[in-house]
Amino acid sequence: MSNNSEPYQQSEYMLLQLTSDRSHTLFSTKAGQTYHSAEGAIMESLHVYISPAFAHFRDKPRLDVLEVGFGTGLNALLTMMEAEKTNRTVYYETIEPDPVPESVYTRLNYPDELKTGREAFLTLHRSADDEPIAFPSFRFVKRQIRIEAYQTDRLFDVVYYDAFSPDAQPELWTREIFEHVSRLLHPGGILLTYSAKGTVKQALREAGFEVLRLPGAGSKHHMLKAIRKEEASNNDAPAQSATQ
Repeated sequence: MSNNSEPYQQSEYMLLQLTSDRSHTLFSTKAGQTYHSAEGAIMESLHVYISPAFAHFRDKPRLDVLEVGFGTGLNALLTMMEAEKTNRTVYYETIEPDPVPESVYTRLNYPDELKTGREAFLTLHRSADDEPIAFPSFRFVKRQIRIEAYQTDRLFDVVYYDAFSPDAQPELWTREIFEHVSRLLHPGGILLTYSAKGTVKQALREAGFEVLRLPGAGSKHHMLKAIRKEEASNNDAPAQSATQ
């Protein structure tokens, strides 16, 4: 995550900013970071989460996705759009302990940039906690809780791990947290994250994941895909084992 673009609009403890692809991100004064790359919020979300998730499970008609960090709602919106585009169904559960306030999320320009309906995007944000809502190919539930306290009987195919960086929130990038996340995944399920920091790779390996390094978004060299080992997949040949 980067914080070098100029503020566009301020509200409470968040600054609304334009990224290089003209989509908005937010700068959190609490974390001292933006929610997305300054090179493009939509670009980064597609590259790190949506494209690799749907490619890894390209033959699976239904995906169960857990997102750690709902934030601006961009990942959820893009996933819903991709489900419709590929004629697949998605169950999408997201956790966010610090929701973006209405005064901020109503100004985000994703529906305009993506040329999709604003009402669906606002519905994602306005949905009540723990109450599922259904779209034609997308079932969604939001929970205001921290990942370490999150419990469910459901197992997921994909985890979008989109917390603030290890520098801002080191407690969310530990072996213990990743062991907890591993128990939420089906065997062969994957965790995707923008961070390729050495301590993150090590924590994921110690938690029992096979860690693969993929090209990062924009000018970022790498991102990570971590596979729950029991049924590790080699679907993505260009991936490198993260040995450095």
